[in-house]
Amino acid sequence: MGQKQVESNCIIYNEGDVPDLAYVIVSGRVEIFETVDGKENQIRIVEPGLCFGEYALFDSQKLRPFSARAIENTVLNSMNNDEFNTLLSQCPDAIKPYLAVAFEKMTLAKVKEKATVNPVLEMDVKGLTIEADSDILKSQFQPIHVPPELLPFRIGGYPEGGEKSRRDQLHLCIASHSNPLLVSRQHCEIVIENKGIYITDLGSRFCTTVNGRTIGRGRGLYNAPLQKGVNNIVLGAVDGPYKIKVTCE
Repeated sequence: MGQKQVESNCIIYNEGDVPDLAYVIVSGRVEIFETVDGKENQIRIVEPGLCFGEYALFDSQKLRPFSARAIENTVLNSMNNDEFNTLLSQCPDAIKPYLAVAFEKMTLAKVKEKATVNPVLEMDVKGLTIEADSDILKSQFQPIHVPPELLPFRIGGYPEGGEKSRRDQLHLCIASHSNPLLVSRQHCEIVIENKGIYITDLGSRFCTTVNGRTIGRGRGLYNAPLQKGVNNIVLGAVDGPYKIKVTCE
């Protein structure tokens, strides 16, 4: 169990994420919402003393059905599945059947399954083009063409105003805001796995988003498939400025 502070308007988790934690609000408020056809629909407002993200405690294989965002500076207590089960084992036996019924009803509610997305195959790709997709990156590098046989292609960052480190052995090195470093020194790489082409997060601090799916620490998965055509990648926070396009041609 842990506690963290979340600033106003900060996304706590996104619809479609793999659930790892459930939360109770100590102070502040959180908006639960879904995005339909590009528009946000509010589901509810969670007040202090109430919980949200509870599916993480019952079925960590289901994706988050909604997104959660702090609507003011908020303090959260968090709990993972293992911690919950440890506490549950200490409950009196007499109430466990009633809890089991309640949990079953909760899991019948709207929950999204993991999307089955097939990666583009190495044999179907003549080459990949990696381009800057945000103003902050357009001044840093020109489009890079990479044939599949030269994969993996590793991407990382270094502090603005600092020096690149040869020890990082990067193919694309990005000057990033520091304190903390938003694009980690070993952030992600494009790889071939089982004849498919994937983006793999290398344990970056602020994760990687691939075609709307966030991968990395705390997300339950570390790789996402690339598709034929244009793939939209965000290095770091999903609403951050470090955006690239990877086109599989």
